[in-house]
Amino acid sequence: SPSPGTKTTLNKQISAAKSTASLIYSSYTSMRSRYATSSLAFIVNHPRHLVLLKRRLTSEPIPSSLAQMATMDAPASDRNKGPILEQLQQNNLFVDDSSSPVTTLEVAAGAGVHSVYLTESLKSSGFNLSSWLPTDPDELSRASIDARVAASSDNAVGQIVKPALPLTLGPNGAKEAIWRAEPLSTSTYDLIYNVNMIHISPWSATAGLMEFSGRRLNEGGALVIYGPFILNGEMVQSNVAFDESLRAKNPAWRIRNLEDVTAKAESNGLTLTAVIDMPANNKMVVFKRAPRQEDN
Repeated sequence: SPSPGTKTTLNKQISAAKSTASLIYSSYTSMRSRYATSSLAFIVNHPRHLVLLKRRLTSEPIPSSLAQMATMDAPASDRNKGPILEQLQQNNLFVDDSSSPVTTLEVAAGAGVHSVYLTESLKSSGFNLSSWLPTDPDELSRASIDARVAASSDNAVGQIVKPALPLTLGPNGAKEAIWRAEPLSTSTYDLIYNVNMIHISPWSATAGLMEFSGRRLNEGGALVIYGPFILNGEMVQSNVAFDESLRAKNPAWRIRNLEDVTAKAESNGLTLTAVIDMPANNKMVVFKRAPRQEDN
């Protein structure tokens, strides 16, 4: 019979194998529920799911060949990334001096299109991006973000853009416990960037974004948001139809009144500094963090 030492080693190996199998099965059942499929081959053959499993099971880098296949499509992000970049470059919306180091938090980063594109483009334009932290509440989206970063041909992107983290916003800010523990509990940022979230989330997410930004932005830091808004109680006709479609999908979704968004921002120490017309009846809205009382 095996010696006690051999038995101990075998038991450890069995325990590790069971743990790995549990993670794989958990991921598999999650995907089955999400995509209504019973085919394990679907999971194995879908690169993004392999990236997700790899993120859970190992900290090793994602192979570039897998990363290039694993990114999610995001047509809206591909359409608006250029106009957004142009405004950020021309107007210095988030920094007075482009040579100053900028720490960035991206909220609801989705597929990661902007995380990589803006990092590459702003860096090549002379902006000193010291870090860009993408976040999203959806695990598959975070896998896509990490895959897109790994697939970038710009080596600096992998150094600047950090692994994606979960961030779900409620009325009191971040819901995840990791944001209440070190090092994230005390992390602050020069730029918080949020695109196309406010109209496809409940109002509590907007309230949480303002509360989170009010506490986490450095003095003079900027919250840049983008999307459709109601201005002075009016919407263009195309947005009226869009708003109706949003409410039909989810009663908590809708195009928000910019005055309501601004009031919530101001109650958290933020000041509206710019409202810029963008393509497809969208707006880029910029809030700056006023000096805190303890900063004076």
